[in-house]
Amino acid sequence: MTAMAPWLYSHISTSATTAVKAGPGHLHAVVVNTKGTVASTTTIYDNTAASGTVVAVIDSLNQSGTFTYGLQCATGITVVTTGTAAPDVTVLYR
Repeated sequence: MTAMAPWLYSHISTSATTAVKAGPGHLHAVVVNTKGTVASTTTIYDNTAASGTVVAVIDSLNQSGTFTYGLQCATGITVVTTGTAAPDVTVLYR
């Protein structure tokens, strides 16, 4: 039995476009640690840029907690966080 590599993580705490992973990978979960303010969203793309296939859009103005996806991304993982005060987000992937 082969052990799986541990999850890598990317912590995002500003309104930004963050290329989390370039190339195929596995998106395990997105944790909204702290909600943002005014029009706060967290959008996840299966891409190396903020375009193309949208995996999910999290309403990080009203929701926090762990959002588990457990899916393969063919191109990459990019996360866009928005809000007057951005949400504090951790992305778990490999």
